[in-house]
Amino acid sequence: MRTFWHLLLVTLPLIAAVPNANAQELIDRRQRREYRIEPSGISLDQAVEMAQRRFRAKAVRAETVRNGDRLEHRIRLLSADGKVRNVSVDAESGAMN
Repeated sequence: MRTFWHLLLVTLPLIAAVPNANAQELIDRRQRREYRIEPSGISLDQAVEMAQRRFRAKAVRAETVRNGDRLEHRIRLLSADGKVRNVSVDAESGAMN
């Protein structure tokens, strides 16, 4: 009986760690895919330049994200008077909202 409990105590942490390792691996894979987003129309740099010119503000953050089946660039702008504006630019057409 003592051997059973000893074996259980030794293997239980190993069994419990397996789902965490698999979950972490899935998270890592998902994050790598996000960085592979390659828009075929407007680049993130082009979108930032367009938004800065249009709103006469400085970009403080920019990223490309998937919105349904479309890619969009999300840009956070800071104007000279301290106002923050969030802008979305369609990565295919360049439409800004």
